[in-house]
Amino acid sequence: MLSSLPPEKNYDLLDHKALINPYPLYQQIRTEAPVYFYEKGGFWFLSRYQDVEAAFLDSRLSSHRNSLFVNQLQELDLHHIHNFTKIASNFLVDKDQPEHGRLKKISLPKFTAKALEIWRADIQSIINNLLDQVESRRSLDIVTELALKVPSLVITKILGIPDQEIEQFINWVLDISNFWGLSSSENVREIAQKADMAALNFTNFVNKLIAERQQQPGTDMISLLIASCRENGIDLEILPSLCVEIISAGEVTTSDIISSGVYTLLKHPQQLQKLKENPELINSAVEEIIRFEPPVQFVFRVAKENLIIGGKEITAGSLIGLGVGSANRDPEKFPNPDVFDITRSPNEHLGFGKGNHFCLGAVLARMELRTCFSTLLQRMPNLMLDAEMLSVVKRDSLVFKGFKSLNVTF
Repeated sequence: MLSSLPPEKNYDLLDHKALINPYPLYQQIRTEAPVYFYEKGGFWFLSRYQDVEAAFLDSRLSSHRNSLFVNQLQELDLHHIHNFTKIASNFLVDKDQPEHGRLKKISLPKFTAKALEIWRADIQSIINNLLDQVESRRSLDIVTELALKVPSLVITKILGIPDQEIEQFINWVLDISNFWGLSSSENVREIAQKADMAALNFTNFVNKLIAERQQQPGTDMISLLIASCRENGIDLEILPSLCVEIISAGEVTTSDIISSGVYTLLKHPQQLQKLKENPELINSAVEEIIRFEPPVQFVFRVAKENLIIGGKEITAGSLIGLGVGSANRDPEKFPNPDVFDITRSPNEHLGFGKGNHFCLGAVLARMELRTCFSTLLQRMPNLMLDAEMLSVVKRDSLVFKGFKSLNVTF
């Protein structure tokens, strides 16, 4: 049962202005009501770094999130999105221990730095090919012509998805992620039903690939996951869910941080110049981009028992939003948190989570981001925002944050 305590003040996290630039509101809430029940969203909002970090590590908080979907749907019964709930029920990110550890065991070895190193040359080649296509034009939309394409081409290559199926494959994942990420749209039922149809089509498609790879195993990720499931006695029915998570982490969040990262660098010319003059700073620059503009602003948990956080009594069953975007700007943790500093050290941001639920795709994401930003600055040193075409921020859900379009010239 969700808590219904009255809020101290009315802070509307889903207000359009707050969605586009949430950081001033985060700061206000951190100061005035750091553990805040957001009645409109039906969840407790943790805004301080210390509370968010502790929540990631707290075994009293469950990753099972059905109450979130119920709250979104209002009068619509979960039965109407049973395909979505079925695929979501096996998401690794929504599992608790020991099930989380058991499932992570089959996929984690495929995402270590050593395992992914063989794809570094392919990542570089994909980025170079995309930039080759726009070089003579001297302009590009970072979102549609780079940020969306790099991670989708990389992850579908790793999974072994046929070229002609990539676009539809990615679109299904985007539809699923839009509802899973707590859509801010008023047409939430339509979005939910679209996610349900996408889940059905995606599951059928992946099951077809599984049948093919069982007959003719390869070196692609799906073939490796099939073998790992067999070795660990895990049913293959979880693979569509794992594939959604792998693509969502590899596509949705990585594409968002590519666009946000380019925008942030261009809006901070002194930091951009420092990176150009000191390319060895690329690793710390990427970490600062993730801290400053995390693509995942919220992670949700459910209280398994009555507990107290920040002096607030939270009842069992309550939904809790871990404010990653707010925690990453907490002055108690980060000196001058609203200052973008590519040399920031230490930089213990929570952009990839913490503890058992630390992002599975963090190694791949970092590899893509470092390669992408480095290549852009090497090949297009005069990169700048297009003064004639305004950038459009994407904030269709409370969870994900990026750009719909980001036009640049070079």
